Amino acid sequence: MKKWFLLLFAGATLTACGTKTEAVDSTVESADLSEVTINVSVEGELIEAGSVTAEVEPGEFLLDVMKEEFEVVDEDNFITTIDGYEQDAEAGKYWLFDLNGEMAPVGAHELELSDGDVVDFDLAGLE
Repeated sequence: MKKWFLLLFAGATLTACGTKTEAVDSTVESADLSEVTINVSVEGELIEAGSVTAEVEPGEFLLDVMKEEFEVVDEDNFITTIDGYEQDAEAGKYWLFDLNGEMAPVGAHELELSDGDVVDFDLAGLE
């Protein structure tokens, strides 16, 4: 009888420890996430549902996050359509984006996001 009690007690203790460890692990994982803001406009006017704040993992690329948050079509890693708004080469209107108020140094498929980044997409003519 004592052996069964000890086995039952040991099993319950191990189960409780496992649950506690999982809770700690998920807290650590969420602490590693970064928060970024993405705004999408057409000729300077924010589109419906065009501003999102997303939690991203370290080293996540902008193009991947865009595809998670919006309906995006790309050709050879260049965004051509966001939520149904398509660029128009004949009119000279293309999707351009700024990172933290400055022209992005690389394309969306190469841009690794960092905590606090603000990305502003705009479908507008080249000037």
